[in-house]
Amino acid sequence: MFIELLTLTAAMLATGIETAFVPTDEGGGEYLVRVEPDLVSSESPYTFTSDIPDDERDVRRVCIYVANKWPASVERTVIEAAGRAKTPLLKPEGVAEEGSEVISDEEQRPWSLLVGSLVALFLSLGGNAYLGLLLGGMRARYLSLVRERIPQGFEESS
Repeated sequence: MFIELLTLTAAMLATGIETAFVPTDEGGGEYLVRVEPDLVSSESPYTFTSDIPDDERDVRRVCIYVANKWPASVERTVIEAAGRAKTPLLKPEGVAEEGSEVISDEEQRPWSLLVGSLVALFLSLGGNAYLGLLLGGMRARYLSLVRERIPQGFEESS
């Protein structure tokens, strides 16, 4: 079972399913799915799915292309859509409460704080490992010096 799943995952990465969301000027947009013919023609018992991202709310149409690459007209549309900035989602009137503010993506996802915290964590772990190695070396040197200084007769009598 695991080997079949691994093979399926590798096949999907090597060939596969490509998706794009193309917003329209009127609002909403088209969700485009391109499936390679090899996946469709093979007698695979698996179901292939493509989930629409949560931030793409108003999907007006889903277009499925069975081809090795996007058709020329669609490829231009996909490239143009990738170059456009995403428009923020507008809430219907009366939904926003009085005095509420729009929260930007930077405030919602403080990636710099997360990355900074992770860097500090790994530096701390590395520093503690280095100090542990230093302590182990100093202890070994101390024990060897103590063994050299103890007289031979003193060890046997005690």
